[in-house]
Amino acid sequence: MQSANRKKLFSLFEKDKRAYIYLKGGTVLHRYNTDFEYPFRQESNFLYLTGVDEPDFHLILDIQEEKYNLVIPRRDAKYAVWHGYVKPENFYYEQFKPDRILYNDQIESFFARRKPEIVYCINQSDTQLLTNLGIKTDLEALREALAYTRSIKNDTELDYLRNASQIASEAHIACMKAIKPGMMEYEVKAVYDYENTKRGALHAPYNGIHAGGASAAILHYTENNRQLADGALYLIDAGAEYKGYAADITRTYPVNGTYSPLQADIYDIALQALNENILAARPGVKMEDLHLHACRVVVEGLKNIGILRGNVDDMMEQNIFALFFPHGLGHFLGLDTHDVGGYLKGVDPIDRPGLRFLRARRTLEKGMVVTIEPGIYFIPALLKPAFEDQFKKNFLNINALKSLMDFGGIRIEDNIAITDEGNENLTHVPKSRVEIESLMK
Repeated sequence: MQSANRKKLFSLFEKDKRAYIYLKGGTVLHRYNTDFEYPFRQESNFLYLTGVDEPDFHLILDIQEEKYNLVIPRRDAKYAVWHGYVKPENFYYEQFKPDRILYNDQIESFFARRKPEIVYCINQSDTQLLTNLGIKTDLEALREALAYTRSIKNDTELDYLRNASQIASEAHIACMKAIKPGMMEYEVKAVYDYENTKRGALHAPYNGIHAGGASAAILHYTENNRQLADGALYLIDAGAEYKGYAADITRTYPVNGTYSPLQADIYDIALQALNENILAARPGVKMEDLHLHACRVVVEGLKNIGILRGNVDDMMEQNIFALFFPHGLGHFLGLDTHDVGGYLKGVDPIDRPGLRFLRARRTLEKGMVVTIEPGIYFIPALLKPAFEDQFKKNFLNINALKSLMDFGGIRIEDNIAITDEGNENLTHVPKSRVEIESLMK
């Protein structure tokens, strides 16, 4: 797979000059100034181009010749004592199929002999050695090229994403079955982490959100240390990683297994926004158009249950939706949870409440994998100023909203792969109220 990834990357660069790509892989990270090592996870671009999941490697690609040079670290006896077997060169030739292997102390002499006209890098720190040699570097072209190539997944990547989603889906279902009033948020998290670990998903693609009650109105809540109350909702946003590829799934359900009438009404609005956008997601559709459709569904739904009032078009014009749905509808998914490629060069965020936080402004194409994650939240920091705003307050049922300051929020998120004529939903977790309540019983 990495050979195809490199070939796709090579195709984006001109071959009329002596040019190279230089990329440094990940290193082991430590907690502050201690010898506590965090579990190693390879830098995503390096993993995409090489498949190497060890620290301290480098990559040099010869663009003219389309040659792949893998730079490996010199391991000594001390390394073997503390970290295990030192693999020979032949292992790396057989496993990763480079055209040539260099050692990390040969990088400077490699470039000094070849005197390239330009070297494409991603990180400023990678350019220092090259600058010292008088070699011109470019920090933009490679970043843009990788964002483009990584945004379109090949068949193997899609299989990895399916596997990640299946692992995460099973963990979500286990939490639905296990949760009950009185549990701590971290106890449910422990169930989730156990289910992932026993399936070999050792790296979390992001910090999971395990939020009960009012905590669910905190978009990136990570404390996960509060007790779950009877009658409250529980929002779980958690994923899994398979061979570096991420799943990112959110569900919101009642701690006691039964939605209250008001919870049911609000949940069904969010579910309608999710389902309608999944049906609409196909090649040629713009992600901001999907977002705006979700916003309209939210406004119409909240008006129908008496939380908003007035003309829906007027509410859209006044950005009332952003009070309840302040984040973007979705993002690209791949080697990173918020994967690269959401904004290509020359495309800027939309300067409008709710839309300025869109993580992707692309026209959908076959092979893209995105999340669809509408939400409805009751966030005091947004609502209380709106109660005093001379325009916004006219659309708000303030008395009803004041009673919802501790409601929290609801988010429902699926992962979809864009296909020729529509999309494939990679997520396999119940999301209708009937299915969820039946499973929890």
